[in-house]
Amino acid sequence: MCDNGFFPQELIIEVTNFCNLRCRHCHFHGHKKLQKRKTGFMEPYIWNRVLDELKELDRPVNLMTHGAGEPLLYRQLFDLLEKAKKNPRLTVGFMCNGMLLDKKQADMLVDLQVDFIAFSVDGTIPETHDYYRVNANLEQIENNINYLIEKKAQQKSPVPALHFNMVGYPDILDQTMDYVRKWLPSAQAVNIAAFRPVGSRKLWNKNMAIPFKPCPLLWNQMVVSYDGKVGLCCEDINIEVPLGTLYKNTLYDIYNTSPGLIHYRKKHLDKNLSELHLCSDCHSWAGDVILKNDVFTLDGIQVKSQVTPAFTTYSRV
Repeated sequence: MCDNGFFPQELIIEVTNFCNLRCRHCHFHGHKKLQKRKTGFMEPYIWNRVLDELKELDRPVNLMTHGAGEPLLYRQLFDLLEKAKKNPRLTVGFMCNGMLLDKKQADMLVDLQVDFIAFSVDGTIPETHDYYRVNANLEQIENNINYLIEKKAQQKSPVPALHFNMVGYPDILDQTMDYVRKWLPSAQAVNIAAFRPVGSRKLWNKNMAIPFKPCPLLWNQMVVSYDGKVGLCCEDINIEVPLGTLYKNTLYDIYNTSPGLIHYRKKHLDKNLSELHLCSDCHSWAGDVILKNDVFTLDGIQVKSQVTPAFTTYSRV
């Protein structure tokens, strides 16, 4: 493959946008959802085409098999993961809500040596967790995750590396330290995400002294929806800025020749976002700006906390 153009470091393959939960503030499935596209499952042709193209690439890619839905609903997920893991340049994993993670699947994740799993779990108290994550059961989710943790220990396997993500709803922020205590001993990182109301792409409500920079997602990320369309970024949940389709184009060609993507990149470089759909009211360009670092001891563990506009991340020192 030609090596004189762009290719994303991060590739999201949305195997499905169906979900088993109806989280209250989910932009796509919540009761105030802004869903504008159909739901469906990815034809294996699409992800096979993606993986075949990635075999020709001579640089590493972080491959994630989630999107606007729950990946464990996808029947061919483990076929995809098995093929992806045969490519040593790929780091492979996904985000899920944990409800559907049964013992057989947990065993397969360890056996396949899937690189990472990120669990979306909102807090430590069942009443508030199950209120915000409608149709979820925190006790069942914790049992499912703990089985995976035990399986890793039995196999002495460092992978899947585990990440935990909690939405920072104002009335559960007081659970943060208990959440870190609960999961950090078994995790690579624990994240507390900035709460955003449905439809909002803003990470703060007042001006912050952060100099604008072109959004790194336009150069570092590619999103493939279940029907083969390529969207602008992970904020484009309805594929409102389509860049192409894998039924007609390659990932490489879309990322280097799509008029829409070239236009958005130029506008960002010119610091002119006012007329860009999605970007004009989006703060994701600053999502990785480090605002504060700290190190402290929690229950005998040295913990590093890093604050950005998008997350507060806790990791072991």
